[in-house]
Amino acid sequence: MSKKADATAKPLLDTEVANRQRDPFETDYMGLLRSNDPLLLEKGQNVEMYRDLKRDGKVFSTIQKRIGALVGREWTVKPIADGGEADAQVLRDILQAVNFDQLCRDLLDALIMGYSVGEIVWTVRDGRIVPARVVKRRQRRFVYVQADENSGPELRLLTRENMLTGVELPEKKFIVHRCNPEDDNPYGTGLGLQLYWPVFFKRKGIISWNKLNDRFGSPTPWGKYPRTASPKEKSTLFDALRAISNDGVVMTPEGMQLELLESKLTGSVTTQQSLCEYMDDWIAEVVLGQEPRASGGGALAAASKERQSVRLDLVQADSDLLSETLNSTLIAWICEYNGLAPCLVYRQIKEEEDKKAESETDKNVAEMGFELSEESVREKYGDGWRKKAVPNTPPAPVPAVTSGKSPANEVAKVEDGAAASFAEGDSHPHGDAIDALVDAELMDWEPLLDPMIAPLQAALAEAARQGETAEELIARLPALLEGMNSDVLGERLARIAFSARLAGNAGVSTDA
Repeated sequence: MSKKADATAKPLLDTEVANRQRDPFETDYMGLLRSNDPLLLEKGQNVEMYRDLKRDGKVFSTIQKRIGALVGREWTVKPIADGGEADAQVLRDILQAVNFDQLCRDLLDALIMGYSVGEIVWTVRDGRIVPARVVKRRQRRFVYVQADENSGPELRLLTRENMLTGVELPEKKFIVHRCNPEDDNPYGTGLGLQLYWPVFFKRKGIISWNKLNDRFGSPTPWGKYPRTASPKEKSTLFDALRAISNDGVVMTPEGMQLELLESKLTGSVTTQQSLCEYMDDWIAEVVLGQEPRASGGGALAAASKERQSVRLDLVQADSDLLSETLNSTLIAWICEYNGLAPCLVYRQIKEEEDKKAESETDKNVAEMGFELSEESVREKYGDGWRKKAVPNTPPAPVPAVTSGKSPANEVAKVEDGAAASFAEGDSHPHGDAIDALVDAELMDWEPLLDPMIAPLQAALAEAARQGETAEELIARLPALLEGMNSDVLGERLARIAFSARLAGNAGVSTDA
């Protein structure tokens, strides 16, 4: 064929060339497809043996960790195109009513089994066709049949009337989630293939361990009977030995020697325990990607961080695959039935944020002069946060200092009509206003003291002119004090006290 012919050749549309029906290594009987799982093929296609693995405590706990890490994250519904936010909210309400998290947990049974099946029970609610519930079904009740080479495998339900190829199922009724569908295998390949043997060897090791503990935990009774003992006497001795033993007994004739060949090893024998721990490590590594246990120190901390990262990667992969299954089945069907805009559901798997480290970072950035917005605070630390209310107390007006006053009396400077603060940094703003008021009232203290100082100055001048001694001047002071006029100063002090009390009670500054 020429290059020109190759360029103009049309592709084969809707055609499978290397389909399973043309596979010479596959057994094709009435279109029934078999699983590619080698262990299931060996055990007779009995997928229920993988369900039995959950009886092992290590398998169950590790699977729950992996599933719980996915289901525990919040899920989000987003419209594919702009303008579909209202339809996305409707779809979100529908999924919440059907217990969406439990649905996801049921479908994740495919992690071990290879595939899982859920049946949708549709109903009408508020004028919409919605799923009333999604029921988990056992895998053993279903098979896949492929009648046509160019059509995909069809899920069939086994019934009492047809236990080979099953009966056809209605469309948009069943959800099938698969894991690792290797080589177009519709059944998938679950972790049960890798978990079967460690669980098998662990159970055998525990049985042997229990026998060892029982054998060496209690002595074995040894009975001796005479050589001339009759069968009835031997039977009586055997019954007596069995009555005091939970396991085996030993009976020999008198004179016969019985010995046990013991191992030369000293100390405790922990072979079975080491075997069980090794199998547990094997199970954890298969399910969680967790490497065998380490001794401790920095290597242990580094390994723990690596395990956390690997576990998140596995959970994100599980979430993405599950979202693809749901978006192509349940989500698409709900939108189609109800005329909603096409939407997608997904989960964002990420490591838990360290709130303490974030708060310390925000504090350091704030000290550099930046401020975090209220929206950013709510996004980081959740709803319910708001900025503190700052008390809005107007400062007390302070009159300007008149010229001619001494620097010691100068308490404030007024520039452009703005009042200065007298107690900067004080935690009581009302106290600052009162102090400023008192200071303002005492700015002109000299005129208030003149009526009292003038008689004293005149007495001093008279004493100096007449040559009186200090004792004579002190003797005349009581008479001088009685003649001083303090009414003006007392009136001003009473006025200041009254204004300060009103300001303190009202919480505002009051001009005297």
